[in-house]
Amino acid sequence: MNQKRAAQNRNLFTAVEPETCNNSGTSTDQSTGNNHRLVKQSKGGILGKYIPVYHIELVRERMIPIEPRPSIRKPEDLVSILQEELLKADRELLVCVSLNAKNVVIGINIVSIGTLTSSLASGREIFKSAILLNAAAIILSHNHPSGDATPSREDSQLTERITKAGEILGIRLLDHIIIAEQGNYSFSNAGSLP
Repeated sequence: MNQKRAAQNRNLFTAVEPETCNNSGTSTDQSTGNNHRLVKQSKGGILGKYIPVYHIELVRERMIPIEPRPSIRKPEDLVSILQEELLKADRELLVCVSLNAKNVVIGINIVSIGTLTSSLASGREIFKSAILLNAAAIILSHNHPSGDATPSREDSQLTERITKAGEILGIRLLDHIIIAEQGNYSFSNAGSLP
């Protein structure tokens, strides 16, 4: 019985080639010269009988030089890393900093590039990189191009939503830091972190 189940599991993840048309089975893309299999269309659409199987990949885009790799103990530690990057932006950038269990930075992801006065993001986009990096905690940070670091109502609402989502996912939100020309604002230092 175990052998039968193992064979079924192997078959489940084996690539299945879709049915091809009765012509030659392949067509040539005139612009690139690539051969492609022609896929038969059913009433349910292309590949109506199949479910696509994907793999997820995390790609390092670039690195910020810093020695040694920092452990974040207070908001100023993170501000020193992000300040130059965020202050030169002319629009709001929302950044998710992923941390391991010892609060060492393991990755930085630009979640959203907004407008002059706002940046939109949901928990889905914010936690995507943290989950892929196996982060224990995150810190959110964004800039205010206006120069004033005072949090908006939307900033407070985002912080509250992400704190709740992090509790469910087991990834703590340690802080949300606003960086601006005229100073910085830490939700944690201000006691505004839910």
